Amino acid sequence: MLQRAGAADAPTQDGVQRALGAADITRQDGVGVALTYRLEHCALLLLFAANARNEMRLREAHAGARRAGEPSPSLAECANEAGARGT
Repeated sequence: MLQRAGAADAPTQDGVQRALGAADITRQDGVGVALTYRLEHCALLLLFAANARNEMRLREAHAGARRAGEPSPSLAECANEAGARGT
C-alpha cells in the first residue's frame, strides 16, 4: 500500500487509517496532513495532500529508527510492523 505513495491511485488517508489504525500523532498543516505511527522498532511518517477531487492521498512515506543511534529500518519492514499493529 505505501509503495503507491505519490501515484494517482495512492491510498487515501481514510484507507490508510482503516488499515493501520489511528495514528499516534496527527498534524494538520495547511492543506496537508502528517500521520506518525510510533511502533516498537520504527517510526512511520505518512504525508498526505489533497488531489484535484479534494481527496487526501498519500504523497510520501518515510521510515525512521524509533530510538537514537539505532539503524533505520526499510519502509517495507516498518510498514509490516504497522500493519501487524492495525490488525
